[in-house]
Amino acid sequence: MASNDPTSLGIKFWGVRGSIPVSGPATAEFGGATTCHEILLGDTRIIVDAGSGIRRLGLQLVEERSSRANILLSHMHLDHVIGLTAFAPFFTPDFDISLHAQSNPDYPLIDALERIFNEPLFPVTLNALISRPKFSSFEAGRSIEIDGHVVRTCALNHGIGSIGYRFDHCGKSIAILTDHEHQSAEPDAALVDFAKDADLIVYDAMWDETDDYDRHKGWGHSTWQAGVALASAAKARRLACMHHAPESSDATLREREARLKAIMPGSVFARQGDEIVI
Repeated sequence: MASNDPTSLGIKFWGVRGSIPVSGPATAEFGGATTCHEILLGDTRIIVDAGSGIRRLGLQLVEERSSRANILLSHMHLDHVIGLTAFAPFFTPDFDISLHAQSNPDYPLIDALERIFNEPLFPVTLNALISRPKFSSFEAGRSIEIDGHVVRTCALNHGIGSIGYRFDHCGKSIAILTDHEHQSAEPDAALVDFAKDADLIVYDAMWDETDDYDRHKGWGHSTWQAGVALASAAKARRLACMHHAPESSDATLREREARLKAIMPGSVFARQGDEIVI
């Protein structure tokens, strides 16, 4: 994704699946790579999450001869970080890479990554990466600054915690809210405030209230109906549903998307490779 407009704000979905990558004809339309978003604020690129979808993005960055990557992690579950082991810039000289994640004294960012980048899980250690990436942590709810852009954060309801991100640029805004489980029929007031007047909410819609949510309560994921309720309360303009369950086929997702569009025209169930420019 590229733009010559310094005022533009856009997102590209490099991975929209949750839990584990999938493949095959039943999931070809929406895609099987796990979560990865590319945010473009003018000419500044910020990557949100490093699921298996980041592999192809990394190859493109190297091919473009890019030299900088900022990666924000919502949390450290495997489907959101596994792509780091195949992220080509890690193995490229003179590539400036920074990773940012929520601070957690029980699960520090570097400790978690060292578990992945080590035997018996992976043969290359974190210290052996050619690019020598940098790491930083922040408290949920604090804003962080990346290349002159202020990114707002919020806490989400998911296991030991996940982080939502909001990007505001030249009067435009995108809020990314995954992984999260709604706690009642009424949207959480803090999330409504966080997403207020957003042009686009990217939302964890792994389940459907009328189909599969009841048997997955407590798993840390939400429904597209809860996303609609949040977007409506926040007066957001569009909703992009993602973090699709591995077992959700293209036919299932198309049917849910049709119901979503009947309620919120212009909203979508995100497909791998989709680009939305605000």
